[in-house]
Amino acid sequence: MTTLKLAIEWFLNPDHLPFIVAMRGGMLKRRGLELELIQPDAHYDGLRELCEGQIHFATNEPLHLIEQFTDEMLTLGSFFRTKGGVLLRAERENVLLEGGVLRVTTPVSNPTTNAIGFEIIRRYYAQKGYEVRMDQVVFEPNGFEHLRYLQSGSDAAWLYFDNFEGIEARLLGFEVRYLDAQNVGFPNFSALDLFTTHAFYDEHQVTCNAFVEAIREAIVFIYDQPAKALEYYYDYAQTQRSELMDAIIDATRLCFRADFRSDYNAALPILEFFRSIGITDLDDARFKNAFLH
Repeated sequence: MTTLKLAIEWFLNPDHLPFIVAMRGGMLKRRGLELELIQPDAHYDGLRELCEGQIHFATNEPLHLIEQFTDEMLTLGSFFRTKGGVLLRAERENVLLEGGVLRVTTPVSNPTTNAIGFEIIRRYYAQKGYEVRMDQVVFEPNGFEHLRYLQSGSDAAWLYFDNFEGIEARLLGFEVRYLDAQNVGFPNFSALDLFTTHAFYDEHQVTCNAFVEAIREAIVFIYDQPAKALEYYYDYAQTQRSELMDAIIDATRLCFRADFRSDYNAALPILEFFRSIGITDLDDARFKNAFLH
């Protein structure tokens, strides 16, 4: 058996269900593979360890392919796609529109990600005829629990996923504004890519292809046998079953894409959006090198 190491981007959650199903459902074993799933201490740890050659695969949002770009990175495609962006408490909207300051909780705060979050807020309200200034939006680095921070006083949350925090907000009866790609008008990057490196892929292409096939098979299983997939999740995660988590898993399973592939043309609009707001000067040729097709 070949043991592969994969670092996820956050705490273990239903977004990682295909890997759990592939382990528990035998999709990996039938291909002579075993998987060690690694939870990082920080959001970028997996990408860093991947590029250092300590692990074989990592998951993360496609925006970080651009933000953290190195020529060694290779994406095998977006296996998961949802809606997401900024989640804003409806009751705090007037504060912003009257010239006040919006406090935005985020698990990843740096000049690049903050600039993207601000642009989403700016565009959303520009459509409504309001001008939002950069000094009106303050990003506050916090943990991953967006709803907890919103309940504790934050005005908005940046980098939410609708299948998780959106479901949580609706079940809690929390009145929020959803500032996502559809409502604002920007290329959707609320997704998760499966990353490896050129060096590992070039040397172990058969293994990489077998791993991708196992994950695709697991995604088909999730659609076909949702109750069994849910059972696998709770058994692996060792968390208590709840109405909230059941709802999150049910929403999340519809976000997986069994036909995911490494597609430069599909990802290019994200790069063009980021260049248009001045957060990267990455050129098309170098970016294209991070894709197989």
